[in-house]
Amino acid sequence: MYYYEIAVFGTYTYDTFTYSYEEKLSPGQRVLIDFRNQQKLGVIISETDEKNYNVKKIELVVDYKPLIKNEHIKLIKNASKKFLVPISEMGKLIFPPASSDKIKIKIIPKSPLSNMEKPIFLNEYYRKFKTKKAANKVLKKMIKENLVELNIHIKKELKKKRKVVILKKDIIEVLNEKISNSGIKVVNYINEKNNKIYENELYEQKIISRSSTVLKTLIKKGIIEFIDEEEINEKPFIVELTDKQKELKEKILKNKDGIDLLYGVTGSGKTEIFFEVMEKYLIKNKKIMIIIPEISLTPQFVSRIKKRFPAKNIGVYHSSINSSIRTKTWYDAVNGNIDIIIGTRSAVWIPLKDLGMIIIDEEHDQSLYQFDQISYDAVEIAYLRAKIEKIKLILSSATPTLREMKKAYEEEINLLELKERVFTEMPDIEVIDLKKEEKVSWIFTKKVLKEINKILKNNKKVLIFSPTKGYANYLICTNCGNVLKCDNCDVSYTYHRYENKLKCHYCGIEKKVPNSCPVCGNPELQLRGYGTERVVNELLKFFPSNKIIRMDREVIKTHEELNKAFEEIKKEGPAIIVGTKMITKGLDIEDIKLVVILDSDRYLNFPEYTSQEHTASLLIQVAGRSGRKEKGKVLLQTFKSESDFFKFVKEHNYDKIVELELKNREKYKYPPYSELLMIIFSNPKFETALKESEEFFNILKNKDLNVELLEPTEPLIPKLRGQYRYQIVIKGNIDHDEFYEIIKNYNKKMHIFLNPPTTLI
Repeated sequence: MYYYEIAVFGTYTYDTFTYSYEEKLSPGQRVLIDFRNQQKLGVIISETDEKNYNVKKIELVVDYKPLIKNEHIKLIKNASKKFLVPISEMGKLIFPPASSDKIKIKIIPKSPLSNMEKPIFLNEYYRKFKTKKAANKVLKKMIKENLVELNIHIKKELKKKRKVVILKKDIIEVLNEKISNSGIKVVNYINEKNNKIYENELYEQKIISRSSTVLKTLIKKGIIEFIDEEEINEKPFIVELTDKQKELKEKILKNKDGIDLLYGVTGSGKTEIFFEVMEKYLIKNKKIMIIIPEISLTPQFVSRIKKRFPAKNIGVYHSSINSSIRTKTWYDAVNGNIDIIIGTRSAVWIPLKDLGMIIIDEEHDQSLYQFDQISYDAVEIAYLRAKIEKIKLILSSATPTLREMKKAYEEEINLLELKERVFTEMPDIEVIDLKKEEKVSWIFTKKVLKEINKILKNNKKVLIFSPTKGYANYLICTNCGNVLKCDNCDVSYTYHRYENKLKCHYCGIEKKVPNSCPVCGNPELQLRGYGTERVVNELLKFFPSNKIIRMDREVIKTHEELNKAFEEIKKEGPAIIVGTKMITKGLDIEDIKLVVILDSDRYLNFPEYTSQEHTASLLIQVAGRSGRKEKGKVLLQTFKSESDFFKFVKEHNYDKIVELELKNREKYKYPPYSELLMIIFSNPKFETALKESEEFFNILKNKDLNVELLEPTEPLIPKLRGQYRYQIVIKGNIDHDEFYEIIKNYNKKMHIFLNPPTTLI
């Protein structure tokens, strides 16, 4: 008999549990076990010695061989200790979405003696028996006798064939035909591409629109035809690097084992550098992982990767893709069928076969930190992987985090700088003082509207950034001052005019706008603040005949809607794009000539230690969307134009902001000069949340921890999704092993956040 330590998924336990099996198994294999009278899935962490007490047996072995290596087991353990998160939950993250209690295990008959005519799902098989224990006993015997085998059911993705258009007639013959100007445009384009292209290319390059009937006409006339072809022999789209880019590329390749921070202004060609580095790794049959912060960046990024590496297998992995496709992508990655995987933070866990390099683009972004359920930082996980698996790590940003800048200054990582754009100069940033400038409305100054008009007349685009979505930030009673708040969360409702509803952007609850104040009965309720919906409404008054595209999570909810929005933005001609943070990253549209930033003081006034860093990053990133091919302009509205902060933003001087902010962090002992641990207790009962937080605080207080320990307080949002909340804040050099044991022994659920990018949790 052999004994194994197993991390049991979905149990929120810090311990592993011992189970036995009559055959030799390996760490990394998944198994089904009986855990507190429930069948659970787990992963073997290690083999252990025989126990003196009764040990339950493993019911079924799901994987015949381990799908993860010893390095990945080490990653699970180290990440669990680092982020003080249960090993049961960390273990689950490294496997695909199907690795839950709902995993689809199929029993495949291998012999007629199994008395099974066709494959059957495990849950369906269980229904034939009184208990799962009895069913598993029979099943184990059949597996041992080689009558059946277990397989994970992976839904096959139907691969859509791309339509190929070929030119049937010679170009001279076509000139004798009567066809429209659009038809001639299509024919010329196909002719330039050696008479064969993918249909989608005509739409992507704006030769024709998707609604056009031109192709049908050309087919009728026998000028073109569609053929089925798996692949066209495409040539990689390679951009010639500048001397500076070549220099940095060589430094990255020379520094094989080190970590590089590629710090370059927006539009400086950071992506092209790591494309060239990727090429060298791919030649050696090494796989590449690229982590991006937002799903919204995926379409553009995937398109660029495909053009640069048309012969490589590319996988995409993020939460908007359904779980069956993500599961297939995971297995393809583990089996070595994917060369380049592109994904958001959850993709950082994928045990990609022959992984040679991880690239984290926009490494400064808060989206790389997970807050839900369990917390971890994808950048820190990449650091752990680089060290454990001995792989290359490149971090890239125009505004790196203070953590990375400090490491670079202290030469823990390599700093590689690009101070100039490739195709054009940095945009001019003009700071508009809202105290002095003439206003047309309380959203726009006269100067901003004049500049927008000028750009539209020149057939170019304007990008307008608003910090929030909706029409108004809150609704207030003019009599008693009551602000209408969500019943589940201690936050104000946002008003959405189009639907005439109040919505909570935390728990998603919606309600009708009341006719009067629920406190005093006053019928006069006033809207305060504004979001994207109100900005669009205001713009329609001044530019009624112009195209206005709104981009926020309220109007763009699916991947398809996002792709459509990008297609609309790429169309030639004047347009105004209004959006929230989703437009600040990776939006590379050549004809955006003006960027307008509204309410730039909003984030700066947040009561948290990271507000200066994040506001600087946000403003510089959104300003960088302007003038990607020819010099652009940025207008930044603020009430604090005289502050040094806006002076440095105007000068594109992120270095100076970093220098000043690092001094403040050191002075007040905030990250990166110490660790910050936030522990939140939540409960539907106010008294229970308070009691548990006080209990745990007293446990910590009685230990010699050598940290700064702050008493339980209500967080900025005391009630969230129906749960009352209390937080304990800890600062200092935290002994992770000691804290891990304390939390494990306390044995009550709490939400733990290590060095979160925001304290507004």
